[in-house]
Amino acid sequence: MNISSHYHLRHFIPWTRSKIYKMLILSVIPTALFYFLDWKWLAIPWVPVALLGTATAFISGFKNTQTYNRAWEARQIYGAIINNSRTFGMMVKDMIRAESSVHQEIIYRHFAWLTALRFQLREVKSWENVKTKSYNREYLNYYKVPEWESSLDLELKNFLSEDECLYILSTKNRATQLIASQSSHFRTLNLQGLIGLQLRGVGKSIERTL
Repeated sequence: MNISSHYHLRHFIPWTRSKIYKMLILSVIPTALFYFLDWKWLAIPWVPVALLGTATAFISGFKNTQTYNRAWEARQIYGAIINNSRTFGMMVKDMIRAESSVHQEIIYRHFAWLTALRFQLREVKSWENVKTKSYNREYLNYYKVPEWESSLDLELKNFLSEDECLYILSTKNRATQLIASQSSHFRTLNLQGLIGLQLRGVGKSIERTL
């Protein structure tokens, strides 16, 4: 799904070039046979043409509506993650009575969770044809996906210790395991009496967002 406010012909013509050629051939040959060789039996009544055109319009409208709904839902979730992450960062700084290194470890682990989440969401699924179809591969020249040009292990090394990074990479659902590690860290701080009650409510809010 590609959403933008403006679309240009220089993007769509290369993307749909093969289909345009096929449609031209399928249109020109019957028209030429009908016009030059007087093959009248090639003529198609207007009723099926109108029926197919109406069905195509309904299908296109339905797909456009679904695309917009999916984009809006993703935008809402994205905004909720941003707002809760900002609140979470402020609460960690002000509500955990520990050294600054502890604050940094928690915030960096949250950065690692965000990184693992975006890599997980950008994984190419088996049912997708973004990289399998030739015209889709050609269209990739017009935009870049950072998660396809980098690797998760290199990104996580910036935020996690070596041991924790190796453990997270050995799991299947990295984002969920990072949330579990964060929760375990909070439990340890809570048992030590170093965490405030307000921070627990923020953590539950982030979990509900996901």
